[in-house]
Amino acid sequence: MKHDLRIGFLPLTDCAVLVAAQERGFFEKYDLNVTLQREVSWANIRDRVAFGELDAAHMLAPMPLAATLGIDGLGIPIQTAISIGLNGSAITLATGLMQGIRTHFPEYLHSSPLRATGLKALLEREPGRKLVLGCVYPFSQHYYLLRAWLQDGGLDLEQGVEIRVIPPPQMVNALANGEIDGYCAGEPWNLAAVQRGIGCVAASSYGLWHNGPEKVVGVTQAWADMNPETHLALISALLEAAHWADDRHNRIQLAELLSRPQYLDTPLDLIRAPLLGRYRYAADEPERFLPDFNVFARYAANFPWHSHGRYFLHQMQAAGQLAHAPENPERLLASVYRTATYRQAAAALKLPYPTGDEIPLLGCTTPWVLHEASQPIAMGSNHIALHQLRAI
Repeated sequence: MKHDLRIGFLPLTDCAVLVAAQERGFFEKYDLNVTLQREVSWANIRDRVAFGELDAAHMLAPMPLAATLGIDGLGIPIQTAISIGLNGSAITLATGLMQGIRTHFPEYLHSSPLRATGLKALLEREPGRKLVLGCVYPFSQHYYLLRAWLQDGGLDLEQGVEIRVIPPPQMVNALANGEIDGYCAGEPWNLAAVQRGIGCVAASSYGLWHNGPEKVVGVTQAWADMNPETHLALISALLEAAHWADDRHNRIQLAELLSRPQYLDTPLDLIRAPLLGRYRYAADEPERFLPDFNVFARYAANFPWHSHGRYFLHQMQAAGQLAHAPENPERLLASVYRTATYRQAAAALKLPYPTGDEIPLLGCTTPWVLHEASQPIAMGSNHIALHQLRAI
């Protein structure tokens, strides 16, 4: 019996797992008749999932937790049993700002990833100037990385800095029109600004936090409770799709699928390059090789780690989004991050899966092996370059 599902997504490269599941037949394999619906903003996705217009959706990793905490404006509990991507975003600054740093403060360009120290020094040349930066959603890894990057560079977020919420596809035009000085967003919207010559990438999310959490697929807790078998089928299809998408031999085909009008509707070269690990920070610079710019399955990327939830709780408090820590964080995290559902799907597919819910977020600066698992799992570095995040 076929199960009809409506799944929302935003036009970003990291919706790749959903597109692969649709186009490569993984949804069909599990008797899922899926309609993928392109949405205009993360707030729109939140609303449509919460009110039942979508059964599931591509979501920013902190969104289910914010919804369940009731701090997202709606407060309808959402859960996730699968992550669909690590890394994949960047901080882009207007070309004029980067040229100013190169001209006046070249000594600040030697750090990798670039620190915001040079930006602070440049702004001090123009007293009273307000820096306006775009961010995709308040409850996002983008927001927390952008805040930490600015603070690490010595900028005072309460004085002279405005972070404005803008949907990812609108970022490039906002930069071109002078509405913002830069932004943090996923691809292909950073490379689109680089290609037009209006922006330069200051730092990638991989450079700021190797293999940090990015996107999940979320459903309401009510929907999951009413549809446990369909939910398990969805997670199984997405797991297979994630492994297909992470295979280097499939990346060119994946880029072609994503570029289609119903998905990203974007020039193929903007999608293909980062998927193949080729990334350009500025129009006048050569490509850099970043093989882990998009991770869809490697390094236990699909597991819904409770540790990531703890990190988001910490960031929500630091950003003033959450007044105090929840009374029972373990119960909260168990209700949002459904590790048992993931393990059930992975075991049926004979894929290795973690047997614990926590992962160290600091100290693994080189590749390592996770032994607390059904089979050993090769893991990547989790190096964090931002001092503001090392307190997690």
